[in-house]
Amino acid sequence: MSRLTRLLLVAVPLCLLAAPRARAQTRIITGHVTGALSSSGVANATVALSGGATVTHTNDRGEFSIAAPPGPVTLSIAAIGYKRQPVIVTADQGNIDVKLETDVFNLEAVVVTGQVTGVEQKNLANAITTVGAEQLGRAPTQTLESALQGKVPGALIQMNSGAPGGGGQINLRGVTTINAGVDPLIVVDGVVIANDAISSNMNAITAASGGGNASNQDNPVNRIADLNPADIENIQVLKGASAAAIYGSQAANGVIIITTRRGVAGRPRFTVNQRFGTVGVLSSVGARRFADTTEAIAAFGPAARSFCTLPGGKCPFFDNEAALYGLHPASNTTQASVTGGNDQTTYFISGLSEHDGGIAPNTGYQKQSLRTNLDQVLGTAFRVSVNLDVVHSLSKRGISNNDNTGTSTYLVYPTTPSFVDLRAAGGVYPNNPFAPSNPLQTFHELKNNEDVWRMFATSTAKWHALETGAQQLDFTLTGGIDYFNQRNDILSPADLQYEPQDGQAGTVVLGKASDLHLNLVGSVVHTYTPASGAYQAHTSAGFQSVEHCGPDARVGPGECQPGGERQHGAKRAARAPAGTVWPRRSAGDERAATAHGGHPRRPQQRQRRPQPLLPLSQGRGVLPPAPAARRRG
Repeated sequence: MSRLTRLLLVAVPLCLLAAPRARAQTRIITGHVTGALSSSGVANATVALSGGATVTHTNDRGEFSIAAPPGPVTLSIAAIGYKRQPVIVTADQGNIDVKLETDVFNLEAVVVTGQVTGVEQKNLANAITTVGAEQLGRAPTQTLESALQGKVPGALIQMNSGAPGGGGQINLRGVTTINAGVDPLIVVDGVVIANDAISSNMNAITAASGGGNASNQDNPVNRIADLNPADIENIQVLKGASAAAIYGSQAANGVIIITTRRGVAGRPRFTVNQRFGTVGVLSSVGARRFADTTEAIAAFGPAARSFCTLPGGKCPFFDNEAALYGLHPASNTTQASVTGGNDQTTYFISGLSEHDGGIAPNTGYQKQSLRTNLDQVLGTAFRVSVNLDVVHSLSKRGISNNDNTGTSTYLVYPTTPSFVDLRAAGGVYPNNPFAPSNPLQTFHELKNNEDVWRMFATSTAKWHALETGAQQLDFTLTGGIDYFNQRNDILSPADLQYEPQDGQAGTVVLGKASDLHLNLVGSVVHTYTPASGAYQAHTSAGFQSVEHCGPDARVGPGECQPGGERQHGAKRAARAPAGTVWPRRSAGDERAATAHGGHPRRPQQRQRRPQPLLPLSQGRGVLPPAPAARRRG
């Protein structure tokens, strides 16, 4: 008999005899966690064994069970919005009841100070603001940037216009550049995501960037609008120097760290939330009323005489603004989620269906999303998390903001007197004799749609490698993908007043763009806690790799390289005549012309229908924004 065989014959019986003894070395402690001001259970509270690696969470009723060694032990219990409380459990005690005090000033909330480390807010030396899920859901909003308005001290969050589907600017650290962007870095569940605002090509109609102004004034939508506020657990905004210290130069404008909701152990818990209401104009510019022909001619010249035909030379009044922005469409939002699991596996699944009507014809916003977050514990030292989110949105935006062609509503109404009726008669819209376009006709016939599909996928693996009384060592590896595809369809029929009468079928623009972010982040964190517990020392090291394939650089059609562009195209409804000179597009618009259509900009040799000259700026115009919509319900 070999030596190895003899060792196995001795070792196996010893292990069998030791197994019952090992099982006897642990005991199960159960408990119930409630709030100090109420008897209701605190869900998803963290229960940790001090000096050990064992951690569990309370279920939706505030109940928990945890394995502990024999003898007296100390449990540390914490929950969002409550003060952390240590509880000593004696050797003969098997069940405990814990009441947590409310943390009114949120001083014990753990905030991010590194990619994998955190510190309680009362010990924080940097400017970090935390916005919880309750604050985001207080009022219905179309997009996330709207929900953040007024909730981050020192942040300037402005919407580009009142057009459906969002489109805003977030400035956290003031103006730090002359011609570069000020948008902060967006991080979701540890992965950097795209927040590109890709032009829709409305410049083909508005020429807003003409006159030597190279800036993009197409009123683009920031892609943070794709996130569902109901899926978010909290948002942390880093405005100080720590942002650049963690994420490098890409975080020079600050960082917005978004953490999505996780599953809670316990029986499946379903939540359904529905909202119904209407939208309407919040405020309007208004129009001057002209008493008689004398006032009208003094303001608009002899051409006004033919409109003031009421008895006594009185002038009629037509509220063209209300005729355009007078709709009160129904809006509805349905959100559903389910969470549950056990001490090894937890899940969170949510879905969203949103429909918001616009206050102007042919405008509105629709969004659907489906998210799945899964957490799995593997043994005693490994934990794996998988997140998947698919989003689809459709924005019908109409036309608004700046232009140099007299096509945007609030460049037309200031020069159109109130005694002119712009409404359709017999299905035919009249020409506006005082401006290049009739806004009522433009909104009824113009198509400006933006269709976006987006997918987020994140996977995180954590290894709790070492746990002693004073030291702890953790390894974390996170990989993620963020991909979206955007399609812009713009159709301006030939019968619109501002369209040139050249026999072509109007203006058609098709824009296609896509963006891909690939992330890989690895880190190791060592934590030292002396026996006295007077302080904790964290040491972390890691790496981060990000590949970006998006509209920041030029590549050939169908290619995709880091920093490159997938595909994009635009075309006219008809081929331009030979010898046509096409103006060069501004940076940020769709760059490539299709083989059959040519460039979406009108050729320079084409002439517009003659119109009265207006004092329009040829550079950057300063315009009142399109009216914001107010939700009721």
